[in-house]
Amino acid sequence: VLFIIIVWLLGIVFFVGPVMILVVEPIERMVRLLGMLMKDPLGYANTKEYRHFMQEEEDFAEHSMWGKEVLDGMETKFLMNTLLRIGSLMKVGFGSAGVEIIRDNLDRGRKKDVLELSRQGTTVSCIFLFCDIRQFTDATECLQEEVFVFTNKIAAVVHSICHSYGGTANKNIGDAFLVSWLLDNETDKEERKEEDDMFATSTSHVMFSSDSDHLCARNNQADKALLAVVKISIALHYDYFFVETMNEEARNRLLTKLSKRKGPIVQMGFGLHAGKAVQGAIGSPRKLDATYISESVERAEFLESSTKTYGVPLLMSETFYNLLDSANKYRCRKLDQLILLSAENDSLVDPREILDSGEKMSIYTFDMDIDALWKVPSTNEDDGNSTTSNSDVETRRSLKKAALKRRSSVRRLTVAQSSGELGGSTIQRTKSRRFSSTTVVNLPFRDLENVVDDIEAPESRKRILILPSGVSKYSDKSWTEPDIKAIRNDLVSKGVLFPKFDDGLKSYIAKDWEHAKKCFETVLIQRDDGPSRYFLKCIEKHGGKPPRDFIGYKIV
Repeated sequence: VLFIIIVWLLGIVFFVGPVMILVVEPIERMVRLLGMLMKDPLGYANTKEYRHFMQEEEDFAEHSMWGKEVLDGMETKFLMNTLLRIGSLMKVGFGSAGVEIIRDNLDRGRKKDVLELSRQGTTVSCIFLFCDIRQFTDATECLQEEVFVFTNKIAAVVHSICHSYGGTANKNIGDAFLVSWLLDNETDKEERKEEDDMFATSTSHVMFSSDSDHLCARNNQADKALLAVVKISIALHYDYFFVETMNEEARNRLLTKLSKRKGPIVQMGFGLHAGKAVQGAIGSPRKLDATYISESVERAEFLESSTKTYGVPLLMSETFYNLLDSANKYRCRKLDQLILLSAENDSLVDPREILDSGEKMSIYTFDMDIDALWKVPSTNEDDGNSTTSNSDVETRRSLKKAALKRRSSVRRLTVAQSSGELGGSTIQRTKSRRFSSTTVVNLPFRDLENVVDDIEAPESRKRILILPSGVSKYSDKSWTEPDIKAIRNDLVSKGVLFPKFDDGLKSYIAKDWEHAKKCFETVLIQRDDGPSRYFLKCIEKHGGKPPRDFIGYKIV
């Protein structure tokens, strides 16, 4: 009997060990992972707890007697990977507005196996970035099936850069993207709860009332959002990144279609606004969308659409502008002041009533000369002190002549393609001061006059586009990086654009249109400026004299 008991005990010990290692402990880890998903459905992968969890997983596999291959083949491992994939899909599918939906339904799932959509939304304060792809209809006609690859390339740029500076993607609307940055709120939890109740029962007037006084960005959210737009604008000039995977036929159709348009292949407009919104779920258990409902989102979209009117890529509202650091406020330019009339006041005619009834808003932009990143300093070819040989000059001239012949058929592909591949992004230079005869320099597809003006290529031209995969550290020094300085240098150094335009805008508002016209014309002599052209058209439209009912605001 004693022998049987001993054998029975040894059998239990040897059986329990594998069960604990292969079944019980993996199930406990899955429960821990679900707990992390419930706490933070979108950001769990960036927490210290999750990193510690993954480190434990690796240590367990290394020190286990079963080996990594055996453990990876267990059903419990497949279940763990499935949970991780579900978490990734929820993060991609629901976005920032869906955090509460996921958390609440995971919490209720312990008691009910039904998706609940009857809860009211919650009030949040956010910065909203609305961006739209220019001439997307033309791109769709040219690319057809490949338009999805093209659009996803653009989405990768917008989403990765915004995410690196604290933004979260919310909506993809075909040719447009909505990104948000969560703001700090000065009200406490009780006040916020009261606001949520008001949002659920109040009229739309109360729901979307002005709340800029209660917004604050303690973690530089506004500065990060603006920097993200600047970085995206720079990234859009790397044409090769967007067309490298296209087939040749679709690529040539797109380049031919856009051949008459100046600038890069991909152009976008941006609108930045800050305000309160209600986040929640819209739909049914068959199809659910997590989104923001607010006039603030519509305001961001309005600003983006207005970029075409003023001829600038970016417009930001006064509410957003007030959240910026003082140094960045100085870098922005005021373009105009608007009066926004609601539908009930749209029929007002009396200027005084319009001033009293409408919401006043100034709009600003951040000027960028991104082509400066690819401009090469000109050199005197006949200078006797130059180290550039005659063969260098002849090579440059021959390249320029050959490329000019190609410009009529293929836009921006300024150099002959090599080995049947898309060679427009490279130029081979011979006997250069800095490069050997086999050196290849990576270039974006730029117009030729900015490409073959000099043997040496600037640092920015040698780089390829590398998108951020994690969080970028923000500081005031971010605005003094070489790329940022380069796109602002020409605008600031000449000292004409900002003071002259500001003087012209003040004169325009004060009804001194004669002086305003001179200021705007002075700006246009220096550079092609969209806002100056817009105001000159307004002045010419009214014969150089402000109308009687002019109140200094544009009514929208």
